Amino acid sequence: MKKAQPFWKVAFLDTNTLHYIGIYLEYAKKNNLSPQDPKAKAIAKINNLSEADLQKSLKKGLKTIDFLSTQDVQVQYAPISELELLTRRAEGKAILNAAEEGILDRIWSRFREKEIREQVGPTDLADIKDRIDGLTSMLEEFGIAVKTNLSNQASDVLELAKEINGLVYMGAMDSIIYANALVVQADYFLTSDEYFKKTINHIRSKPHYKKIKQQLREIVGQIILRNADDVELPSAHTVTDRGTLKPQLYVS
Repeated sequence: MKKAQPFWKVAFLDTNTLHYIGIYLEYAKKNNLSPQDPKAKAIAKINNLSEADLQKSLKKGLKTIDFLSTQDVQVQYAPISELELLTRRAEGKAILNAAEEGILDRIWSRFREKEIREQVGPTDLADIKDRIDGLTSMLEEFGIAVKTNLSNQASDVLELAKEINGLVYMGAMDSIIYANALVVQADYFLTSDEYFKKTINHIRSKPHYKKIKQQLREIVGQIILRNADDVELPSAHTVTDRGTLKPQLYVS
């Protein structure tokens, strides 16, 4: 792996971006695609898949990894994103298990916590957790510098998330993840959520968000012990599954 340098930019990943990366890394492992293989080889394999949605997700993951591995950036993501991934994948596994058992279609409209708990046992959950825990090492194998162990910032992040929602609306999970990015002073924020992306960028650069921007910088400054004028607000970008990658942020 590349060793992160102090002057490198920080690229913060939201849960969906982490999800796409995880899907590709697991696909690459199963199909013997190494970090040294040309990207064209991976895309050719992906294009042979019959599921269009899976193709799209894998390409998003591949192109995100390609950007992260070729730029002087250090990757960070919120611990709560790992938890969100765990619960989402547990739900997905429960649905697959239920489908294999031939459960009636009408149950899908009310597939809730009780059904998930009954369909996903300790072995399944342990396997899902191990795969999520392994994301860091797999990213490092692809030459991506990752910083972990951000849990000691949890109280600051939760307090900041509340402050954010006192200024502009974000979903609970989004506000926590954005707060985490602010606490670590990320330069870039990668997300596939258009509302989330636009909100982050509006705060950063839109004139009618000027007051919100200043208030947020003051709040963050108090938390990280920095002058408000020196507080970094990340720019948000979306990785697509189309087009040629550029050497800079190719994301939109």
